[in-house]
Amino acid sequence: MIMKNILKIAAAFILLLTAGCHKEYLDPVPQTSLSSLTVFDTKDRVEAQVNGLYDGLKAAQFLGGRYFVYNDIRCENFIPKSSNLVTGYSTWNNSVITSTNEVQNCWAAGYNAINTVNIFIEGLDESWNAGKLTGKITDAEYNQYISEALSIRAICYFNLLQLYAKPYSMNAGANPGLPLRLKAEKSSENNDLARSSVAEVYAQILADLNSAEGKAIANYATSVLNVTRVHKNTIIALKTRVYLHMGNWASVVSESAKIVTATAPYTAPSGVAFLLNPSYTNIWVAPYTSRESIFSMPATSTDNAGSQNSLPSYYFSGATESYYLNTAAGTAYATMNAADVRKTSLTLASGNYFISKFTDYTNHANYAPVMRYAEVLLNRSEALVRQGGSVTQEAVDLLNAVRTRSFAAGAYNLASFPTVNDFYTLMIEERAMEFLGEGIRNMDLMRLGLTIPAKNGGSMGSVAAIPPTSTGYIWPISAQELTFNKLMVGN
Repeated sequence: MIMKNILKIAAAFILLLTAGCHKEYLDPVPQTSLSSLTVFDTKDRVEAQVNGLYDGLKAAQFLGGRYFVYNDIRCENFIPKSSNLVTGYSTWNNSVITSTNEVQNCWAAGYNAINTVNIFIEGLDESWNAGKLTGKITDAEYNQYISEALSIRAICYFNLLQLYAKPYSMNAGANPGLPLRLKAEKSSENNDLARSSVAEVYAQILADLNSAEGKAIANYATSVLNVTRVHKNTIIALKTRVYLHMGNWASVVSESAKIVTATAPYTAPSGVAFLLNPSYTNIWVAPYTSRESIFSMPATSTDNAGSQNSLPSYYFSGATESYYLNTAAGTAYATMNAADVRKTSLTLASGNYFISKFTDYTNHANYAPVMRYAEVLLNRSEALVRQGGSVTQEAVDLLNAVRTRSFAAGAYNLASFPTVNDFYTLMIEERAMEFLGEGIRNMDLMRLGLTIPAKNGGSMGSVAAIPPTSTGYIWPISAQELTFNKLMVGN
């Protein structure tokens, strides 16, 4: 890891981390200058540190905003208003290098969040095993905190893999992955660490999630907490995504069965009862806590990713340097039917179309959606077909549940798919339309080893297609990591 960031995180964690987002996220008594010997002395202090884990995850350069943007603008569906390098133009035109800001900042934010988790787990375990928390937190609370920490670490590693390593489908995960840091780092002593393989990193992600699932709480007392903190069904949903990216179709099917009923209306039969929002547009209206929202990064007017980092900064029509939709043939915009709510709800400004999911440009308080229930249904649908090699009625029904919510006249039937390849093509198109601006498009293309399409941005320039054999198919490793980690090798 980058030495200066290790030291920064270690020093910061010696202070009591407090939440600054919302009273319901936990409301610890604000305190400062606490030594590392006392940060686990009370339940309030432990919970404040748990809040700190989420703060690391929702860093502006990571899941608080920019990570989703990078994964979308790499692909064909968006065109920038300007060529400002600060707002991702290098990512859009595929010219990033090891020293490009987003390459370095995203890497650092992800590993800072990972190290915060590792420090927390070691500190909590030490206090717990020494009996210092007896009578202060229960066994169930201890397990829940560990569950959240492991889940956050898994999320970090999974998301970093999608930009900095080749997909699992290439060489069965044998390609170089990431340095797998699982111990707390409070100095530069352990900077040097070689990359584990992609398969090894995925194995750790699943080990963390499986362990977390067994320790997790079933649900919280409020819808806000159920959306912004990890519980059992959050973990299961995340596993459907991980297994999908590994091409482990049977496990996608078995995991999704835990949270998807056999017939419509689909819901999670226990724990937090996920459910598609009947209205696509209502998903994006405050308070952003519908039962479709599996996990989101919260924001308020006083605690947000801020200017040039938040999702409204990139997608709101009034933002100076935002991204508008590419309307060329083959794009998500062109594929959407004129009657599709996902199209009719777009914003037209100065002759260009913008998505209308993230419109709070004044306060930057839109939640960043890490995962929605619509994805779980589509994950299951795709996995059923890929596992069995044929299109089933259940797979079609699941696909239609998402599709007809926005386009009632667009229901498919078995005859719509003469071959399984027709199903796969339409599934990927559906996902591109459904998840515009949510960071999934690039991940979908890469997990399947598909070419990232070319795009013509007019005055912003044209960008050639990026085949899987290109070095530009994945991001380069951060220059700072290469400098401070002597065992690190680049992409």
